[in-house]
Amino acid sequence: MEKIGTYELSAALTSEHAGYSIWGFGRKNGRDYFIKQFIEMKYPADDTVSSPERIQKKLRECERFERRKKAIYEAINANSDGNAVRIEEFFRIGSKYYISMRKIESLEWGYPQVSALPFEEIRLLCSLIAHGVASLHKGRLIHADLKPDNVLFMKTGGDRVTAKIIDFDSGFLETDPPAPGETIVGDFHYFSPEACRWTWGEETPLTCKMDIFALGVMFHQYFTGELPGFDRERSSYSGEAAAKGDILRVSDRLPPDIRELLSRMLDNDPERRPTAEEVFNELRVFTIPEPEPEPHDPPRSDSRYISNSDWFISPGDL
Repeated sequence: MEKIGTYELSAALTSEHAGYSIWGFGRKNGRDYFIKQFIEMKYPADDTVSSPERIQKKLRECERFERRKKAIYEAINANSDGNAVRIEEFFRIGSKYYISMRKIESLEWGYPQVSALPFEEIRLLCSLIAHGVASLHKGRLIHADLKPDNVLFMKTGGDRVTAKIIDFDSGFLETDPPAPGETIVGDFHYFSPEACRWTWGEETPLTCKMDIFALGVMFHQYFTGELPGFDRERSSYSGEAAAKGDILRVSDRLPPDIRELLSRMLDNDPERRPTAEEVFNELRVFTIPEPEPEPHDPPRSDSRYISNSDWFISPGDL
């Protein structure tokens, strides 16, 4: 069976739904992992054709790639409470770069399945996603590609459902945004107005509020099964419409508090959008107190652990 480093693959890596990578699953030390190989960056390990100048340029590009990826993954692992999937390893073999993370046994759920759930279950799942994004934003990490494909749902030990945020390939730190001319890869339905304008060549600040707009679009789909309303004769995508100055329309079928929250999340002005922590606090309808520890169970010292509810996953459960 083929191996990548210390991982024994279950099948050859595939490019299906992969974007700028190929992926698959592997096993190490009795555990299953998701493995991704980046295809946009190659280290000149065996380059015998390029000139010395070209090799030095490639080495500088690889150094920048490694530095940015390491900073992103360190921010994820340092701040994630479990709802954002933590990175196991970032490594290179020969000319190829890889990351690995624990395999998620996910449900075959997209927004149509979520929107069919009872309202309070949708609200709770949205609050979990908002909490996961808030944990990333504490490290000033912008996901930059939040969309239903990048949120997985899984059963917990108590047969409840929780949410996991994945795929940080487009992510960057607020302190290290893309340089002018660099692209942001994502879906224009979930791109914030400022992200759209960036792709059109305008220089505009890129902040964590980008993710709040994307969450607003996603949550509208989760609650209603539909995108927010916009003029489809003028724009093809919701993010594009907002970038052109249109105000996205939130469904009037939603309760007033959810409608008002989504409207603020979809505001064209990033400064008027709430933070992810504020979204979480407005969505959650109750908290479950931490139970008193059993005599044989020492008190928890990890502040990232939210509660002992099956709705939340502690770092040790990843």
